[in-house]
Amino acid sequence: MEMLQKRVADGSLLRLIGKCLHVGILDGEAYSEPSEGTVQGSTMSPILGNIYLHYALDLWFAREVKPRLRGKAILVRFADDAVLGFERQDDAEKVKAVLGKRMARFGLTLHPEKTRLLNFRRPSRSQRKGKGPSTFDFLGFTWFWRRSRNGAWVVACKTGRARLSRAMKSVYDWCRSHRHQPVKEQHAALTRKLRGHFNYFGVNGNVRSLGLLARSAQHSWFKWLNRRSQRARLTWERFTDLLKDFPLPLPRVVVRIWR
Repeated sequence: MEMLQKRVADGSLLRLIGKCLHVGILDGEAYSEPSEGTVQGSTMSPILGNIYLHYALDLWFAREVKPRLRGKAILVRFADDAVLGFERQDDAEKVKAVLGKRMARFGLTLHPEKTRLLNFRRPSRSQRKGKGPSTFDFLGFTWFWRRSRNGAWVVACKTGRARLSRAMKSVYDWCRSHRHQPVKEQHAALTRKLRGHFNYFGVNGNVRSLGLLARSAQHSWFKWLNRRSQRARLTWERFTDLLKDFPLPLPRVVVRIWR
C-alpha cells in the first residue's frame, strides 16, 4: 500500500484495494482469509505483483546496483520471471550474493532451481561448429547461441522442450476425448488451439518448433478420427482430402524480435 501511495492519490481507490487484499477465499465449503499477499486467482494479483516487483527489483537494480558495477548490466523482467545479464562475471557473482537478501526484505524468495549463474558469453569467432556454452529457459522459450546465415554468432530461441511436449499432449488428449463431435466443430476448436500457440511462440527462428506441433496435431487428429467407428477406416488419402476442406493453420511468424 505504501508503494501504491507514491503514485495513486485517490483515497477511495486505495481503500478499495486494501479491502480486496483482505477478502476471503471460498473453496467449496472451506472459507479462509489470507494473512499476507494477494488473493490467489484474483485479477488484481498480477497487477499488484508487477507494481510490487517494480519497486522491489526494477528500481533497486537501476538506481543502486548498476552504478556500483564495473561493467554493463541489463535486467529483463516479465511478471515474476527475470533475467539479469552482466558483462563481467565478478559483477554477476556480487549481485547474485545480495539478490536473495534483497528479496527477503520484501517477504519474497528466489526459486532454488531456476536461480542460476550461467556463462552465456558469445562464442569466439574461431569456433565454427557447435553451440554456445550454455542455454536457459525464459517465458517458455529456450535461448541459445547459433550461427546466422552470414556466419555470425547470434542469440536465438525455440519453444522450450517441456512447453512443446505439453502442447502436443494437450492436442492429443483433446482429439481423443472429442473424437465423436462433428468434424466441423473439431476443426474449429483445433484451429483456435493452434493459432493461440502460434500467436505466442510465432517468433522468427522458431518455425521448426511450430512445425513439429502442427505435424503432431495433424497426426493426432487423423488417429482419433480413424477410431470414431470400428466399421469404416479412414485412410491417409481420405484424410488429406478432408484437410483440403478443413485445413489446419500453418506455422507462421507473428513477431520479429530481431532482424
